[in-house]
Amino acid sequence: MSMFKLSWNNATAPERIDLVFENRNKAYGAFVIRKEYEKVVLKAFVISIAAFVFAFYLPAIIRLISGAADELGKKKVEVKITELAPPPDMDANKPPPPPPPEIKLPDLKEVKFTPPVIVEEEVVEQIVDIKEMDNAVIGDENNLDGDTIAIEAPPQVNEVIEEDEAPVLFAPVMPEFPGGEEAFYAFVQKNLNYPPLAKAAEVEGRVFVEFVVNKDGSITDVQAVKGPQYGLREEAERVIKKLPAYKPGLQNGKPVKVKLTLPIQFELH
Repeated sequence: MSMFKLSWNNATAPERIDLVFENRNKAYGAFVIRKEYEKVVLKAFVISIAAFVFAFYLPAIIRLISGAADELGKKKVEVKITELAPPPDMDANKPPPPPPPEIKLPDLKEVKFTPPVIVEEEVVEQIVDIKEMDNAVIGDENNLDGDTIAIEAPPQVNEVIEEDEAPVLFAPVMPEFPGGEEAFYAFVQKNLNYPPLAKAAEVEGRVFVEFVVNKDGSITDVQAVKGPQYGLREEAERVIKKLPAYKPGLQNGKPVKVKLTLPIQFELH
């Protein structure tokens, strides 16, 4: 009974802890603190004693380390000096080596500069009288003897070089397809083939084709400038390239190059 009282008065006694926390949540912090109290106190006591002993012997450890460092600094280091052998004696009676052969340079000839001499001499300029040119005859030979002066005539060039004119976008008389606009679209509808790729993808749309009608009505510079892909542009260009010759456009009564842009509609039926 006396042991039970002693244990009950000790707040960290296992019997008291079990009785106080019986049928309670032992995960609560107070149960853990009381359960581990004695271990914590013992650990703190051991650490305190170790710290005290270390602090007590610290001056002696410092003196020991300082003395070892001083002895290491006072230790003499032996340095060995190696004597080098003297150089071999030179024989005074030995003849010196022969000199290198002399290099002969080729003889260079001197060229003297002669200063120019200025002579006061009257320069006679030959002037051809214009009257003599009146009787000049154009011929194949340059004969200057006598009264006849022969001058070779330059060859005549009959070739006419025409400048490449840039096409205009508008002319007073625009180019015309044979048969008119209805004939144009009838020709396109007859020769147009729907591309298989566009047909499989169900692609429809309008392709704008740009081309130039030359002075003779021929078609050049065909290019699809706008519209869906999938082969529709290439097919539109192919059909335009097959067009017959147009009636050319006129400006000031003369044929001119005219650039046209026409739409071609692709529809699936």
